[in-house]
Amino acid sequence: MSKAEISRPPAPAALSADRVADWLRRHPDFLTDRPELAAILTPPPVAGAGGTDGPVDFGRFLVKRLQRDLAIARRGERTAVDGARRLVRQQAQVHDACLALIDARSFEHFVEAITHDVARTLRIDAVGLCIEAGDGQPNGRTRSGVNLLPCGAVNALLGGPEAAERCRDAVRAERLLYGAAASLVRSDLLIRLCIGRGAPTGLLALGSRDPDAFAERGGRQQFRFLARVIESTARAWLNLPG
Repeated sequence: MSKAEISRPPAPAALSADRVADWLRRHPDFLTDRPELAAILTPPPVAGAGGTDGPVDFGRFLVKRLQRDLAIARRGERTAVDGARRLVRQQAQVHDACLALIDARSFEHFVEAITHDVARTLRIDAVGLCIEAGDGQPNGRTRSGVNLLPCGAVNALLGGPEAAERCRDAVRAERLLYGAAASLVRSDLLIRLCIGRGAPTGLLALGSRDPDAFAERGGRQQFRFLARVIESTARAWLNLPG
């Protein structure tokens, strides 16, 4: 074999309809970048007038494609707009709930506002204000409406000492969190409460019969804000350091 034959590059593979089709599948935007080629391509045949087969205007083929893409884009736009409206509505509800907590006339009224008014304002089914009980204290609901949890329960529910919150779906809620309303809860959002130095660990439990009530991550920021307001207001009522 001569040196010229050794250095000669291999001949390119012959084009075939299958190779062209495969390349176009891997480059679906080919005509987008070269729209002038659409004018010289023959569109696929469809049944013509009179029951005979024949070519159709390629423009109709492209228009149908554009109409389909536009319909998909409009559905996506409606979904985004609906999501934004839900977040705005939820933000207004959380702000109203926070104002009710700030306006509480006593600590007992403050707790009642959390366990009753917040659920109604947020349009959810159950709210639990929980703290871990000290050694020797029984678990359960106090007369003021606070749920006493066993020591270490908050970390266990959230998944560890570093976890600040947890969203649960398809859940069988604990009566220790929601009392009699636990049977209604199908999803919930649990948020750790740090009321102050020396205060027991707390938990805000928000429950809903809607299994997707807390699925949107963007909406959880509103509930975190609510939890921070509860912490700050509780510190003020109990005269605790931050």
